[in-house]
Amino acid sequence: MRSNLYRWLLQSIIPYIRFTTYYPSLRGWKYQRGYNLLQPGDIILTVDRRKLTTVLIGGEFSHAAQCVGKNVEWEISEMTHHDYTMSTFFDICKEADRVVILRCTDYDADYIQKVIERCKELRTAKYDQTFSLGVDFLYCSELNYQSDVERRLQVNLEDLAGIGRPYISPTGLYKAKNVQIVWDSDLEIAGIGQF
Repeated sequence: MRSNLYRWLLQSIIPYIRFTTYYPSLRGWKYQRGYNLLQPGDIILTVDRRKLTTVLIGGEFSHAAQCVGKNVEWEISEMTHHDYTMSTFFDICKEADRVVILRCTDYDADYIQKVIERCKELRTAKYDQTFSLGVDFLYCSELNYQSDVERRLQVNLEDLAGIGRPYISPTGLYKAKNVQIVWDSDLEIAGIGQF
């Protein structure tokens, strides 16, 4: 994981490999329903089922991001191969087949602001290619974990990718003890709504 070849592959090649030339399958009407439910402080999980990173990461989800605002240019913070990235919910959805919004049941309004402020403070972090815990280098789901300074999420640190040590995976966030599913794009049915 520390070789120059590995780092080059992780930054410049692997993120772009998809096993199709067609678009991800999330439709606009699903995006709209998810956006209506999204709130600052929420955690967003995604998967593009045709992307190589999905196979390599393992688990149900391959990416995680943090909602830091709504109806603004910087709605979502995420760690990508481009380092700390300021995005929108649309940016997340256009690259996904499935999107899930999670909300921590132990966050109150004051603590949500602390999570958002901490997340924005981490914007100088670089992408962590070795998947080690720390704040100078972060990977996608670790951004959510490090933003929750009081560890209210009670995250699952199960080693789903087989790297030989505990780490915070997107699926680990999904399995956190103090989260509820607010929205899951896979449960949407056209013309009917969720459930």
